[in-house]
Amino acid sequence: MNGGLHGPGRTLGVTLEQMIGESLWNALVAKGRPREHRSGDVLLRQGDRGTHVLVLCGGVVKVSRVERDGRVRVLAFRGGGDVVGEAAVIEEDETRLASVEAISHCRVSVVSKREFLDFRDLHELTETLHRHTAMRWREATRVGDGDSRTRLAVALLALASAACPEGPPTAVEVAVTRLDLAQYLGVSRNTVSTTLQSLGERTVTAERKSIVIRDIAALRSIADAS
Repeated sequence: MNGGLHGPGRTLGVTLEQMIGESLWNALVAKGRPREHRSGDVLLRQGDRGTHVLVLCGGVVKVSRVERDGRVRVLAFRGGGDVVGEAAVIEEDETRLASVEAISHCRVSVVSKREFLDFRDLHELTETLHRHTAMRWREATRVGDGDSRTRLAVALLALASAACPEGPPTAVEVAVTRLDLAQYLGVSRNTVSTTLQSLGERTVTAERKSIVIRDIAALRSIADAS
């Protein structure tokens, strides 16, 4: 990952590719069939059977779940170098506990349940996958640390890092809404709107269906101040 986003931009977490290495990662990608998605496409649906996993080769996705009371909770954002949908594949007869939606143009490799489990067993990755799941859980709990301004800055840095792993151009636009960020951070939509305004339009602006990040350095200063 480009050094310009190193640090807070890593909030999306250590990817599976980083844990198993590039060679093994490429072998996993090759096990599936390539597919591309546009922003807004639903890649996996909550409640569906776990028939395959998606290996993320590029782009950013949003993982969300509808709770029993009808509330929607954004659990995570994932970028290239990670997998989604593996929990419903690893657990026997498990249905998907969350939906996955593309929030940018995405490239994925669709790996069947049988191929993924065989790959896991051949390369003795069971413990690695358990550790990766545990890391994800810790990441999800850490998003609640700090005040809303710091937490929002950290989340936006993470999204910019995933959207532009080689380093951002002048501005980075990510297809997340203020509601998405509110559901992710566990605050109200009004809190997100107010906090975005406090960051200043030279740093970040909110469009109707996206957030435009204009000053990575300013966001990093806010995140580092915590």
